[in-house]
Amino acid sequence: MRRVVRRAPVSRHNRRVDRERVALRRRKAVRAGKLALVAVACGLAGYHAIRMADARGWLGLFRVREVRVVGAQAANPAVLVAEAGLMGDELHYWSVLDAYIQRLRRDPLIESARFHRRFPNGLVLEVVERRPIALIDLDRLTPVDSTGIVLPVNPFHARWDAPVLKVAGRTATSRIVHGGRVRDEVVNDAIGWLTEVGRRYPELAAEISSLEIDREGTLTLRLVHAPGEVLLARETPVDKMALVDDVLRDLRKKGVTFTRLDLRFPDQIVVRRG
Repeated sequence: MRRVVRRAPVSRHNRRVDRERVALRRRKAVRAGKLALVAVACGLAGYHAIRMADARGWLGLFRVREVRVVGAQAANPAVLVAEAGLMGDELHYWSVLDAYIQRLRRDPLIESARFHRRFPNGLVLEVVERRPIALIDLDRLTPVDSTGIVLPVNPFHARWDAPVLKVAGRTATSRIVHGGRVRDEVVNDAIGWLTEVGRRYPELAAEISSLEIDREGTLTLRLVHAPGEVLLARETPVDKMALVDDVLRDLRKKGVTFTRLDLRFPDQIVVRRG
């Protein structure tokens, strides 16, 4: 025998609630359609208003007439403006500037860049330049920053004070620098070591006049105001450099001259007197 399942009839209250929900959705859809039509109408009106204003020369007040560059020390401001592509382009106060920033970031000397708008027709280009952490002694002195990027500028720039990184006899020049960047692992480690010393011990970093890397990777430091040299291994921790100031101060106090401070041992600093 077939079983018949009967459903209870929908109450009048439930039917009224369903009708109200349908009406609410319909009102929302109509409202959204009206808003879309208004937005389209406003957009078309604004577009035609701007075209008419431009045709009559009313927008000339907002056309960019001055670009001022701040933060450039080694880079030429006129070159930066040209690299950004600003020369020859007609810009207004509200123009989108992202593409110009992207072009500037291709310059190896520029670490970051951004624009500030000056109402009604000026732009300020603010740049942060990469700073040399060392001058690698290759065929010529080659400035590199903390990430190993070669900076295409004069290494004798008056505002730069970076130690010379000597790598003579280690390997071929083409294997150290290739494609505008340092590729040698040991040289990159030395650059990273100099960067960390500069961050933690800036006064000691300013005393380093040169850093030499031999074939085995041993680092030899020469300081500006100390007669001897300082030896380190690749694995010597940066924290150990905090002891160098104390040792130098103690030796000066005792009137002792030295030819070498050896930091390659994990638990001591060996002083060779001279």
